[in-house]
Amino acid sequence: MTEDLFHQEPLFENGGDLAGALEAIFLASGEVLDLAKLRELTGLGEGAIRAGLEMLDERLQPPRGVRLLEVGGGWRLATSPQYAELVSKLVTTIRSGRLTPAQIETLAIIAYRQPVTGPEINEIRGISSSTNQLKTLLERELVEIAGRKAVVGRPMMYVTTRKFLLHFGLQGLHDLPHLADFGEGNLEAIALSQLEPPMPEGSLFDGEHEVDSIPPIPQEHDIELDENELSNE
Repeated sequence: MTEDLFHQEPLFENGGDLAGALEAIFLASGEVLDLAKLRELTGLGEGAIRAGLEMLDERLQPPRGVRLLEVGGGWRLATSPQYAELVSKLVTTIRSGRLTPAQIETLAIIAYRQPVTGPEINEIRGISSSTNQLKTLLERELVEIAGRKAVVGRPMMYVTTRKFLLHFGLQGLHDLPHLADFGEGNLEAIALSQLEPPMPEGSLFDGEHEVDSIPPIPQEHDIELDENELSNE
């Protein structure tokens, strides 16, 4: 079978195999690698790569300390949940990267209502301004500006990013919890808080409403974050 997988130079020396080669690639990159990137790196076809991923997934079973995680349209290595408490001690000094309750609430509204404007977020939250939360979420690339709404004032619209999916370990928006499972009141924040990892994953951070994938929104050119405009939404 191995001979059928390779149509270019081998990816490893004697004693290696395809699963090991893929594991090394994921470990070295530290990022999510999609199928196109894996094909580019290995020179292998989709069938061979998927076979290698299956072999690697079978190999990385408990009590191994890492696992192969499919997320955000690709795959990456992540620490096994069995060792979450131990690993959390390693990053105690940088856990300031966790989201605050206000940020979670704002991010949750965007995740479930996107595309959504600043005034709409404020109305749902019942406050006068979510400016600080939006700035932080933009800086951390969990949300992005997706154009302007065609209403008076043309407020900016916000949507979640691929980094949002990676942080919460989601393959797509369809993996978000259904709001109907959380009773009444502040549903979005309660639902999203169930997903918030005990520590930032991956890069260490740098039926009431059915949730499904949202088609991409045409982005307007030359949209910049104007602090005055954002504060006046």
